[in-house]
Amino acid sequence: MKVAGFGEIMLRLSTNRGNRISQANNFNANYGGGEANVLISLSNFGIDTSFITRLSSNYIGDSIISYLNSKSIDTKNITRVNKRTGIYFLEIGSGNRGSKVIYDRENSAFSTLKYGDINIDEALEGIDIFHFSGITLALSPDIRKIVKDILVKCKEKNILVSYDSNYRAKLWSLEEARKATLDILPYVNILSFGVLDAENILNMKCDIEDKHDKLKYYYTELEEIYPNIVHMFSSFRDIESSSINYLQCNYFNKGILYRSDILKIDDIIDRVGGGDALTAGALYGIIKSKDGNYISNFANSASVLKHSIFGDANCVDVDEIESIMRNEGTKIQR
Repeated sequence: MKVAGFGEIMLRLSTNRGNRISQANNFNANYGGGEANVLISLSNFGIDTSFITRLSSNYIGDSIISYLNSKSIDTKNITRVNKRTGIYFLEIGSGNRGSKVIYDRENSAFSTLKYGDINIDEALEGIDIFHFSGITLALSPDIRKIVKDILVKCKEKNILVSYDSNYRAKLWSLEEARKATLDILPYVNILSFGVLDAENILNMKCDIEDKHDKLKYYYTELEEIYPNIVHMFSSFRDIESSSINYLQCNYFNKGILYRSDILKIDDIIDRVGGGDALTAGALYGIIKSKDGNYISNFANSASVLKHSIFGDANCVDVDEIESIMRNEGTKIQR
């Protein structure tokens, strides 16, 4: 089983914990991007992965290739061009102060992709699951055309499609997101989509107050409208502070909503990438044909562990995640 991701990987420049951007004399440099984060997690889980993207033809692009290769990600479908690498700045929050993101990705190597720049048949060769996100769709109309072409090819080739809504208000409007989402949902088989996505992007409504019952109602409606969507999942996050959260994953399949245990996250090191870790965990469970309870708890535990790791990527393996599921995570491994 091989998973391909399509999206932009950027240079991430983040402050030290406790420092605001206005105070910063230096930044910590990492690489990050939703699809790349998912592929890195899956690679750590022993799944074959491939990244479809375009990078700058300079030393930064070379460094990103080395970074991906170090994570055992197939980079043969990465093209290069004489354009800049996208950047995002992260001001890490703490306590009652939330984290903030500033994007600097205009005219980057990936965001300037045009229709026809990707050899789709070549990129999808040997692929079983294709993964992308709403962040990628938000970057340009041309990229949306490329994605649509890829989805049509996936349907022809019986490749499963995984989509993470991942709405970012700084990148596009709800109206743009709604139009794009309605266009791609008929091709999606695995969907990361929460209550707010259903209500704000698709204008779905109901009078149900209980959040689990409401989510199940929306998932049931989506399942009826789009029978191609077989797996749906999302998380509920309760926030005590920027440093202390509670997380639960909900996974829906064949009319049943599976709820993970609620886990407390103490002393959050880095929340960025937590959703990608959840998505990768769910994909792993689906790929391995695990039951709904396993999938929800594995995805939730993967995301919880990501909060303890600095940087975008979740650097954990299956055994570490399953130890959290067994309540053994804080024991010293001797």
